[in-house]
Amino acid sequence: MSGSGNRKRTKIRTEEETTLWGFLFNKDEQSQDITKSAFFGPAGEEEEGEEPQQAKRNIAQEIWGRFNFWSIIACTVFLVFTYVLINAVISMWTPQNMRDIAGYSDNGSARDLSALLGNANGQEISFTEAEVNRYLRETCRLRQTGIFSIITHGQGVAIRIHDGYAEVVIDRMIGANIHQTTAVNLTFNQEVKHGRPVLKVNFMGGTPLIGDIPRGGSIGKFGLPERHISMLAPALRTLVDCYPEFSAIIEEHGYCPIFTKGQNGNESRIRLVPYRPS
Repeated sequence: MSGSGNRKRTKIRTEEETTLWGFLFNKDEQSQDITKSAFFGPAGEEEEGEEPQQAKRNIAQEIWGRFNFWSIIACTVFLVFTYVLINAVISMWTPQNMRDIAGYSDNGSARDLSALLGNANGQEISFTEAEVNRYLRETCRLRQTGIFSIITHGQGVAIRIHDGYAEVVIDRMIGANIHQTTAVNLTFNQEVKHGRPVLKVNFMGGTPLIGDIPRGGSIGKFGLPERHISMLAPALRTLVDCYPEFSAIIEEHGYCPIFTKGQNGNESRIRLVPYRPS
């Protein structure tokens, strides 16, 4: 009995010692873990913090790798083209201010320019910009034809005189209150063929567009070259055909229009100078 009791006590004592030392050892490990945590942060935090940073670097490198020199050039060209296109559309639908054209919207009375030209008997004669536009306002009626006639109708036509050329501006209404203007620049010069003067018309005038490309006119405020604006020649021919007597007198006496812009209080004028053989 005493022997078995001793064995049991020895076993119990051994377990207590083992448990005690194991507890002390575990406690030391915990204290070391607590010390590491206090100075270096929780275990595994460094590894977890590095992974998102590495992922961000990889994403940034992947995005930057997609943007090489040619892609940047292509993106720049696309942005410039888009800007130019939007600016062109806005300019086309921004009508000219026609209030600064003398005689277009005032209350002055119109003179019969055809009768005045006929009474000149082939002598030089001149008209002011206001007189020409009042005459057009009283005698010219625009009519839109084609499929656009459903929503578009002519509002008026006017001539703006510059030095050396004239700008024929056609004002149209789209819908109820949307104005849209189209302008054609005209320059005249005389040529002699078979002893007879021939009046030659060029669809150009003013400062060139880009380089040496002649300015032919504009849609809204967007300038167009001579080659494109010449497509409006049939419309201008229709306008001239509205005044057959006027055209016949000019052709008979070989009149050549000369345009002078008004300065220092003088009005802009168109001079009709007859042909004189040298």
